[in-house]
Amino acid sequence: MKKMALVAREEFRQTVGTKAFWIGLAAFPIIIALGIAVPLLLESAKEARRFAVVDHSGFLLRQVEQSVYGEDLRKIAERGRELRHDDAEGYNALPPDVRRFVAAWMGLEDAAREELVEALSSNAFGLAGDVAEESIEIREFVEAGGAALHHWWATADPHQVDERHDIELTRRHYVREPVGIVADTLAALNERVNSGHLFAYIVIGPDPVASDEDCRYVSNNLTDRGLRQWFSHRADGVIREQRMQQEGIAAKTADWIQASLTFEARKIDDSGDVEEVEARHMFRQFVPLVFTYLLWIAVFTSSQMLITSTIEEKSARIMEILVSSVSPEELMGGKIAGVAGAGLIVVSSWAGLFLAAILIIPRLIGADVEGLGGVAADPVFLATFVVYFLLGYLLYASMLVGLGSLCGTLKEAQNVMWPAMIPLFTAIFSMKHIVEDPNGLLARVLSFVPPFTPFIMMNRAAGPPAWWEILLTCLLLIGSIWLTIKGASRLFRVGVLGVGARPGLGDIVRILLTPPMPPADPDYKPRSS
Repeated sequence: MKKMALVAREEFRQTVGTKAFWIGLAAFPIIIALGIAVPLLLESAKEARRFAVVDHSGFLLRQVEQSVYGEDLRKIAERGRELRHDDAEGYNALPPDVRRFVAAWMGLEDAAREELVEALSSNAFGLAGDVAEESIEIREFVEAGGAALHHWWATADPHQVDERHDIELTRRHYVREPVGIVADTLAALNERVNSGHLFAYIVIGPDPVASDEDCRYVSNNLTDRGLRQWFSHRADGVIREQRMQQEGIAAKTADWIQASLTFEARKIDDSGDVEEVEARHMFRQFVPLVFTYLLWIAVFTSSQMLITSTIEEKSARIMEILVSSVSPEELMGGKIAGVAGAGLIVVSSWAGLFLAAILIIPRLIGADVEGLGGVAADPVFLATFVVYFLLGYLLYASMLVGLGSLCGTLKEAQNVMWPAMIPLFTAIFSMKHIVEDPNGLLARVLSFVPPFTPFIMMNRAAGPPAWWEILLTCLLLIGSIWLTIKGASRLFRVGVLGVGARPGLGDIVRILLTPPMPPADPDYKPRSS
């Protein structure tokens, strides 16, 4: 054991003492951070989609724009309320017309607030409003400040509004360009699309209420469907309302008919009582999935380090020197233990960053994080992760180092490793089903298949599995590790000491089934003749 400890310490020192190790340690969280940040930055930097609309119906475009204006007014009102409660300086920085609107909106009941928004948007586009007779206050505000508020909305720079007040107006992403009066409107629009001045143009048929005949969306960009979906969604709402009016169906009746039947989620707690399902309960179901992926990456990368180290030492003929001082079994055990220590540093740092991320990122985006940190830092999850990481790593490391020791080059090792990695990928492919049914038949069966056990049991931690399943799977893994180490040590002995061609599959089976030669008797003396 002393010699094995010396080998483990030296292997650990050589692994963590290189710049490449620490660069790799930092690279993973950086890649994850970039994977999250870059799409957000690219989305925010994307230019607004400029489009034109040819409206042969005479009403649909105006009503769509009324709907868009109403959506933006609701955003402005909600943001203004937040600033008024939490940031007086930010609230005072709002334009005067916006502050007056927010103050009027906050002074009304919920139903009247929606009435104010509808009145402002209808008035702005010359449409008949639906302001009740008793809403004198709303009518007075619309007459006094509606035009100024709409002028600010139509002329303000949406980028500056977003940066200064954190209000994302629709024109930040979609800007309608006037069509103009030309002899051939569609030909002119085609030319503007081809030249890049327009992203797309939309043609509305003469009677969109009756059918979508002659309705078209024209663009040379067939992959970005955001503008098309955005406009279609709002046009659908207008057409649906027109059809209900045409058939004499009241809006409240239509809403009631289309209302979904909602079943509120509940769960049974440990005391047997039924309680509401909160965000932390849903979060708890998916935390083990993250830990499972970390476990998979840790086992995969640590095994790669171990194989690379073994091949390098064998190629440099260092193995012959090492086995003159330690047995092949001690050498193999020390290498596995040393790289396991380095692997623990890696996964511990990743787990720490994950815990920090789930506490920091939701606060940055204003999400409710109450209880999430405690769920991720649940001792059950952390203990399960550590136990199954160590057992899973020892199982795969023993198997791969034994097979890898038979190879003379990294290319040969890769050919041998990939078949051995099939259980790793199979375990990952089954993750979705295990998350959905952690205590189902498939999950229980796979839990007792040693190559799958670490990943399946880690993923079932939210179930959680019964204590006897945890105990039995741990004992199963320990037994499997013992058998794997026994077999791997035989392969390792042949691999590091053997010469000639690499053993084939039949040779490997024969080596595994052949018991090792007994050690020589140190007291043996040959009989003198």
